[in-house]
Amino acid sequence: MKAPNNAAVTIDMREDDERYFEDPEFRESLKMYEEARQNGTPLYMDADELTDIAEYYMVNEREAEADEAIALAVQLHPESVDPQVFLARQEMFRDHLELAHKICDAIQDQDDSEVRFLNAELMIREEKEDEAYDYLIGCYENMMSGRAGFLYDSAGVFMDYAIWDKARMLVKRLLDDYPNYRRGTELMAEVLVAMGDYEEAIPLLNQILDGNPYHISAWNLLAESQAALDQFQEAIDSAEYVLAIDQDNLRAIITKANCLFHLDQPEEAHQLYTTYLQTVPQDSVICYLDSVCLADLERFDEAASMLTKANEVSHEMSPEQLNIYLHQAYVESRLHHLDRAIAAIDKARKLAPDNSNNIEYEVHLGRIFLENNHPSEAGIHFHRAIQVSKNAVKTLLQIAISFTDTEHYDMARSMFEEILKNYGDIIEKEVLPYLAYCYCHVGEDQKYLQTLKKAVQCNREITKALFSTMFQGVLPEEYYLYAFQSVYGRFPLDGE
Repeated sequence: MKAPNNAAVTIDMREDDERYFEDPEFRESLKMYEEARQNGTPLYMDADELTDIAEYYMVNEREAEADEAIALAVQLHPESVDPQVFLARQEMFRDHLELAHKICDAIQDQDDSEVRFLNAELMIREEKEDEAYDYLIGCYENMMSGRAGFLYDSAGVFMDYAIWDKARMLVKRLLDDYPNYRRGTELMAEVLVAMGDYEEAIPLLNQILDGNPYHISAWNLLAESQAALDQFQEAIDSAEYVLAIDQDNLRAIITKANCLFHLDQPEEAHQLYTTYLQTVPQDSVICYLDSVCLADLERFDEAASMLTKANEVSHEMSPEQLNIYLHQAYVESRLHHLDRAIAAIDKARKLAPDNSNNIEYEVHLGRIFLENNHPSEAGIHFHRAIQVSKNAVKTLLQIAISFTDTEHYDMARSMFEEILKNYGDIIEKEVLPYLAYCYCHVGEDQKYLQTLKKAVQCNREITKALFSTMFQGVLPEEYYLYAFQSVYGRFPLDGE
């Protein structure tokens, strides 16, 4: 699987916050503020300093302290824009839109850019995206100065809400009106990557890197684009450029880990996921991916613990929650915790869309019972799956694969042979790799070799997935040679 599209944005925002809040000047202001509050001594600070401190507390989920800091800012600077905007945004995030509007309307300087962005954001919250866009464009067209920066920040408003089409329109206007604006090209690349237009983004990113080979954000965007296009080794190379500059860059660590995950290198991916989770332990998606790596390494106890953590931090709100439950069922079944595996399937079934059918869950349950030595119960669930299936061939294939996965190779071989006999014209490519795998395990050497040669030709990826651990470091096109050697003790001659 691929990481969610918003993962990079979230990591970037987190790293931007951390960089600013670690700035020595900010740390000095924070220290001065906290010492004064602790000692009860009078304190005077600028409005923007106090607003930044309030933002720091909000980012760190210390809302009461944020309220205190912003209250002092309003008390000392009642007409200052920044504290009022902060207050309005607080109410907006609490869904008190009417109160947020009141605070916003009461700000004296309605022409301040931050007030305009707040107005646009309130429109977006009210699902008036077109009005927000028109409003900001109207403001831009009536401005006499600071116009390029205003367009840049306006695009950022829509990017914050993942409204990529409007953001793209604003960035295009920026590039049309100010083609030499310093960060215009980079912003367009960010938007294109977020929209999935990777092939269009890559030339822009290479252009940026030609001018500045140390541009971390561009390298990260390039790595993510390459990974999305399944150019995994190229993506790893790009991520490593970032890590050579900043060895703790979370965004590059995750990109590299995800690529290693897709390249079937679970140990290396696990190590990087562990590094990432030491800094961001609340990321349920990465907990899930790490558990998949651990399961691939047959470290099922550790995989189960990681899935428990994923559930604890997700509160059933993870974008991967359905997959978390399904993987939990698989892991608990491998540990022969039958009740826990069934409970995980039940949770997954409840979470699935109402229009989804139950075939997948019946097959999962059949596999779980099969793996835990309850063949009769497994048969009941497999039979149910076939009864309700609208594609019997596909369902039979899934059931046969379940027998393979649970090492019931004789039964799996018989099923695959029957499927191939009756439906070979439509499903041969899916069947042959598994049939070769079963022949290998039941010792039918001649059929194994014949079928393996065909399997590589017709379905390289599934064949690789099944045989890669058996033929480590060998290309699928060479599997037959090494399989022949394992059977006969020599490589085949021409024609064999």
